[in-house]
Amino acid sequence: MHKQNYQDILALVQAPTRYTGNEINAVKKDFETIDLTFALVFPDLYEIGTSHFGLQILYSILNSKKNIAAERFFAPAPDMEALMVSKNVPCLSMESQTQLDLFDIIGISLLYELNFTNILTVFKLSNIPFYAEQRSDTFPLIIGGGPCAFNPEPLADFFDAFVIGDGENACVEISEKVIAFKQQGDGKKKTLLKMLSKIAGVYVPSFFDVSYDGNGVPMVSPFYEDYTSVKRAFLPALTRELFPMSPIVPFGKPVHDRLRLEIARGCSRGCRFCQAGMIYRPVRERPLEDLVSITKESLKNTGYSDVSLLSLSTGDYSDLPELMEQLLGINRGYCNAISLPSIRAEKLTPQLMNIIKKVRKTGFTIAPEAGSQRMRDIINKNLTEESIAATVENAFELGWKNIKLYFMMGLPFEAVADIDAIVTLSQKIAFAYAKGNKNINVSATTFIPKAHTPFQRCAQISLDQTKEKLQYLKDNLKHRKVKLKWQDPEMSRVEGVWARGDRRLSGLLVSAFEKGCRLDGWSDKFDVLKWNAAFDETGIDPEFYTTRVRDEKEILPWDHIDSGVSPNFFAMEFEKAKDRALTPDCRENDCTGCGVCDFKTIEPVLNDVLTIGSTPGSSSIDTFKRLPDEAFQKFDITFSKLDQARFFGHLELATLVRRAVKRAGLIVKFSQGFNPSMKLSFDNALPVGMESEGERLFIYLDRSLATRTIQDKLNGQLPDGITIPVCDRFQKNKKRDDGRSVYTIRFAGADLDKEKINDFLNMSSFMVEDRSKKGKIRKTDLRKSVVKISILTAQTIEFVLQKVEQRTIRPIEILSSVFKLDEDTILTARIKKKKQG
Repeated sequence: MHKQNYQDILALVQAPTRYTGNEINAVKKDFETIDLTFALVFPDLYEIGTSHFGLQILYSILNSKKNIAAERFFAPAPDMEALMVSKNVPCLSMESQTQLDLFDIIGISLLYELNFTNILTVFKLSNIPFYAEQRSDTFPLIIGGGPCAFNPEPLADFFDAFVIGDGENACVEISEKVIAFKQQGDGKKKTLLKMLSKIAGVYVPSFFDVSYDGNGVPMVSPFYEDYTSVKRAFLPALTRELFPMSPIVPFGKPVHDRLRLEIARGCSRGCRFCQAGMIYRPVRERPLEDLVSITKESLKNTGYSDVSLLSLSTGDYSDLPELMEQLLGINRGYCNAISLPSIRAEKLTPQLMNIIKKVRKTGFTIAPEAGSQRMRDIINKNLTEESIAATVENAFELGWKNIKLYFMMGLPFEAVADIDAIVTLSQKIAFAYAKGNKNINVSATTFIPKAHTPFQRCAQISLDQTKEKLQYLKDNLKHRKVKLKWQDPEMSRVEGVWARGDRRLSGLLVSAFEKGCRLDGWSDKFDVLKWNAAFDETGIDPEFYTTRVRDEKEILPWDHIDSGVSPNFFAMEFEKAKDRALTPDCRENDCTGCGVCDFKTIEPVLNDVLTIGSTPGSSSIDTFKRLPDEAFQKFDITFSKLDQARFFGHLELATLVRRAVKRAGLIVKFSQGFNPSMKLSFDNALPVGMESEGERLFIYLDRSLATRTIQDKLNGQLPDGITIPVCDRFQKNKKRDDGRSVYTIRFAGADLDKEKINDFLNMSSFMVEDRSKKGKIRKTDLRKSVVKISILTAQTIEFVLQKVEQRTIRPIEILSSVFKLDEDTILTARIKKKKQG
């Protein structure tokens, strides 16, 4: 396979470690020894996609097969995309820098409608034709999966196939079929698609025709009698074997920089607006003993300190108190924190409250969804105002400082009084409980009807109505402890079009992309003018997809996709919504008849409710015994930061060193207090992009450790480019250098004029002004900082610099201030700090 790299452009972009790869636990395989290559594409920025648990699952499962290599791709940021276009560099995988179009299978995560233009970005950069019918049989198989695949029709023209439902087994079955086809098939993609259509959950859009009636309503009809609908793939139980025990530890600032622990899948509460609550049924809980053992192993494999409990309704987990107690007991003293995003008041038993008091607090969200009890009954939210208030009160008492209340505008049967009730409820809670440093954030978004829900036929409120309701909240929700946030109504409108769209939208997506729409899910990137121009150009009326009510006889674009929940149940729930009739939670009551369970292979998987300490092995938790201060010693460690590692920022470097220490199993000293930190410090903070042969860090470790042991263990856990050549016990009076630093600078194109160098060296001073971190203007004589400049080759020079009035001067400052080199020339230069002595 032809290999390229981003080497020449990474220095010119923000956050270059989005693209470098080389993360801890990334899997690299020799393509010559495997039978199938599988590209996993997340069509959003690295910091979003690398945190996604579904991507971690598929990556782990596929790479557990010796004959399959799975590698990752993410959407580039605009600055990176522009450089890729100008330099003619295609999308390259994080692991081996292989072009996307050279993979056998391209699997794309479909999580959010406003990510759809990013799919075309990746295609365009990879020279992949947008439309499936335009791609020859030699192109990779392109499949999509995720919640948006439950209405695959808006993207049907771009994909060869979709996976509907749980993907753990489907991804392996698809891979096996493709391997067999490569070895024995006739080379025609249609033959392969026929094979794939036999797999549970696989939808092949080209095997269905679409026509439109006089009102423009689409009708999807099958070409084959034995393939008329596609039923969602089900995973009967969440097993330990399918859990990603060694997830990739990302660089940069991912949105969820902690261990993601899926404790359950599915939700049985039955909120009538919630697509996830319908399409992920039934509830399947992981066994408690599996979760504890998974956490122990995963913390060791990653070096994480924090754990996030992942579920649609975390508070409903049967063994939550026992789980929390056991997780907090793992390596106690290694500052494990558990992210507990929300707990209903009725679940906050005294036992659980005592445990939560020990947890370091992050965010806490309560989702009343509606301000009035009438609306909460209509949507089957099953929350009372008393319960909401009690949850807020308990959360503040347990130590949370900020609480988010989440509401929707435009729910079915909503009246003006229901919007006013959002104001009333929020203010009432703020007046009662938001005291001192406690605050409440109110989030208001537009209700967007989704496929496979009881409200799937309802109208979305118009743009004008949304703006009017939002303005009412802005004008009336006034309280110094309440901050109102909202989603751009224009974004909600576009999302609503795609949520219930059909195949006619393919031209809209191409038009929006060609007009420059990118990263539409980011409020600062969303451009409504470009989207409106795309609507006009393609003749697509957004209101046809958003504000129009679908009557009960209308065939919906997704009716051939079987989510497992019966259409009759949706219709029944809609009628109950009209009557404000509640449907109870089937985990605690009788079966509600949604149709998902056959009670043979598909049924709820719930744990027995246990008391603390009753779980087998719970008494033998690996607790960490804190050593006394005299048991630790300060160590002086020299490390290099070379090649791709030069793109680590200082905070990234500090984080990856801390995690390397934990993975290495070294006993390290922590500070005291509720949020202890590792006793680790650095001598200097190198600028991003600069290499160094000899930086220093200081850390307090168990004094009984041999320096060579520390060196070897850390080197085994650090990423490529960071190496520890020296580890010593710290000596207070030991002089390590003479205060001077030597740098070599290799330019990519331009070089420094020898005459300009001599002119500068002949100066008695060269004064510059800047502002210190405290904002004070300071003057510095750069000439005093330069001891020597040597020309080594035509494009390589050497600086010897020294501190001026205790200020460290970097070569970049000399190059820009003295020699007036432009930013790109400086950024693309390879600057390396030489090892002292």
